[in-house]
Amino acid sequence: MSQERPTLKNPIKIGPIIGIVFIIFIANGCYSSHRERQKETKYIPVLKAMMEDNTVAVAKVDPVYKEVSIKVMGVPMKHYEVTYTYKVNGQGPYNGERTLSAPPTSAEMPLYYAKSDPSYSSFEPQEDIKRITEKASSNSNLYWSIGWWVIAFLATFGYLSEAWNYLKAKKAIRDAENAAYHKATNY
Repeated sequence: MSQERPTLKNPIKIGPIIGIVFIIFIANGCYSSHRERQKETKYIPVLKAMMEDNTVAVAKVDPVYKEVSIKVMGVPMKHYEVTYTYKVNGQGPYNGERTLSAPPTSAEMPLYYAKSDPSYSSFEPQEDIKRITEKASSNSNLYWSIGWWVIAFLATFGYLSEAWNYLKAKKAIRDAENAAYHKATNY
């Protein structure tokens, strides 16, 4: 009478590890996006100071700009990405890229800049304040990050417990074989 050994499937494979690393990468990306949104709030006082001080320069806008259309809940939204250069009190030239809500109307446009840091500028400081405030008040990326971290933790726990059970079963089979061998060789 032969005793049939249970077959074990080795769970230690590279696929689940790659999946876990990918999930961690997504979680980190969501968290980084959340941190960037929070860091942007430091520019709100600078933008308000631009408007109060009325520090305006003339920006030379590149005539070639990019029109971007997206649909938000079925409603098409357009914005325009422009590049520009400007000088402040003979210093510069400073370069910048901005997203505008309307296409540039001319090759030269008024541009607000910060007295404390002339390289920081805005065509629409009020719109920038509104955009930054809205994005900073949303914690959706933080919640997504937490969710992805929980999934990564559960996947890692599942993978490690499966590997641990496999190694325990393999050791039990090896111990049973050794016990049978010692029993057979000891008279």
